Amino acid sequence: MTSYRVFQHRREPGLCCAVRETMLIPPFIRADRWSFGANFREDDGLPYGFEPLPAREASAAFGYYLFHHPCETLALRHCRHWPDDAADSPKAALTQAAGGW
Repeated sequence: MTSYRVFQHRREPGLCCAVRETMLIPPFIRADRWSFGANFREDDGLPYGFEPLPAREASAAFGYYLFHHPCETLALRHCRHWPDDAADSPKAALTQAAGGW
């Protein structure tokens, strides 16, 4: 599964930027404007607002994925967890996008 480093904008805490661990941090992520939020893997709990398939597509095209997180912190208690068999789980979404069920 893909791992991401997630940063939060200091003045707009709901604005988040996810960067794959294998990619360089974009130059607009500067310490005076962004703070490190957390590391996440697609098969772990994901922050609200984070969608795995769009994240993969955006990070492949642009090197990062912007999303809105409604909480002021990316603490695990503010994340959602899917059982592996849930219809809206990241695994199900990726399987469906690949054309299989």
